Amino acid sequence: MTSIGKRLGTAAFAATGAAAVGYWRWHRRPTVTPPGTVAAPLAWAGADNIPIVGVITRLKSVITDPIGLVVRNRAQYGDVFTLRVPSIYDFTFLLDGEHYQRVLSLPTDHAGVGEVLHRVPTVGYWFPREDSGPESLQQLILAGRRLMAENLPAERVSRIAGDVPGIVKRHTVDWSTTVDLADVVHPIVYEVTGRYFLGDEIWDALGTRLTTYYRNIADGIDIPRTTLSITPYHYLMPEYRSTRKLYRTLRDELPAFDNADSPLLRAIAAARFDGAPLSTADRLWMVMYVLWNATAYPGTYTFWTLIDVLTQPGTLARLQSFDDQPARLDFLGRCLVESVRMHPVSSLIRYLDRPYEFERDGKTYHIPAGQAIGVFPGTLNRDPDRIPGDADRYDPDRYLREPAPKTATFGRGPFGCVAQRFSETVTATVIDELLTQYQFQLSGPVPTRRERVHQTYPGSPMPARCTPR
Repeated sequence: MTSIGKRLGTAAFAATGAAAVGYWRWHRRPTVTPPGTVAAPLAWAGADNIPIVGVITRLKSVITDPIGLVVRNRAQYGDVFTLRVPSIYDFTFLLDGEHYQRVLSLPTDHAGVGEVLHRVPTVGYWFPREDSGPESLQQLILAGRRLMAENLPAERVSRIAGDVPGIVKRHTVDWSTTVDLADVVHPIVYEVTGRYFLGDEIWDALGTRLTTYYRNIADGIDIPRTTLSITPYHYLMPEYRSTRKLYRTLRDELPAFDNADSPLLRAIAAARFDGAPLSTADRLWMVMYVLWNATAYPGTYTFWTLIDVLTQPGTLARLQSFDDQPARLDFLGRCLVESVRMHPVSSLIRYLDRPYEFERDGKTYHIPAGQAIGVFPGTLNRDPDRIPGDADRYDPDRYLREPAPKTATFGRGPFGCVAQRFSETVTATVIDELLTQYQFQLSGPVPTRRERVHQTYPGSPMPARCTPR
């Protein structure tokens, strides 16, 4: 029996080793391209070159340090390279400004996001819809973007400034001498944007719960949890539980507001999906999706812009030098753009349904269909050729000078942000009202910026003494 056991153990070890070697060979396989074209180099930085061990280090980098992974490989391979991620399609990163514009401007049947977001626990990951496939997800996203754009006319957006003082007053009435800005800013923003889209009647009934659910979902979206989301552990994750609560709330309680004065519900009722009204499931999904974009992005960017205004040298004094509100709001809008420039989304990914080719250094590069292309705003936004002056300095007035900065901030093309002016208005009016009513003195270090999918969140509280003016 001992001899048999040893033989079985040896056979199992050999089989495991053969499988690992086979996987390694697959992992290092070359990309086949048409004659006359070349593939982007496969990037293997540091320990990634070590057989077997390299697969582990690569997966760990993807999970815990995606930005550092791109930066390290750029130093070794330049602006064009491919990352081979275990168990998923290849990612080719194109880090120069030309491809930022070209890739993001590709039509949706060439380069899309359905296959990407279908795999990532971000907006709506556990939220039911009529069809669970990536193609229908992209169609819904495009329909939702059109719906949001139609609900953001300039005249109506400009009226937000009149609503903000009352909302800020309601949220600050119970403030103590010290508040945690990481905890008290986003509910103000969520109410401003939630009332704008849902209307007062629905927000009065559901707003507090929606704020809690959306914050829990957004704050849980990080790279490690992306991995855990495909395991049974996801049932214990607060973002999963909050997504299910959000779904049940919208499913059970929205029907009572069919006759409410709600811009969002009216727009969804009038929307068409392939020429037909949206199904009940897709209507609920659309409510979730629009509110996600309306709350999460302005919420996090308003917080960080306020922190930048309070901490970046000379910024608060520059704001206080303006005597009238329009000038302050204009300056704070530029502060938002500068805050986003300095700390943009980690990367923008498009999945290729058709090949993508480009010329570089006398070669024709070919990226096949079935792979993804990533552009990296952080690289572009610190590029001195695109950002005149000191690209590493926080300077909201750089947008008043010529030549204008070529920033990668709100995206572009069919999946670019449709709500830049809306976001600037919300952020500027909320910060202006807070700084008009209170003087803030931060009483701790600025929190680290935890990278989330598309956003950054504070890694610790941000206590501040607030003194009424």
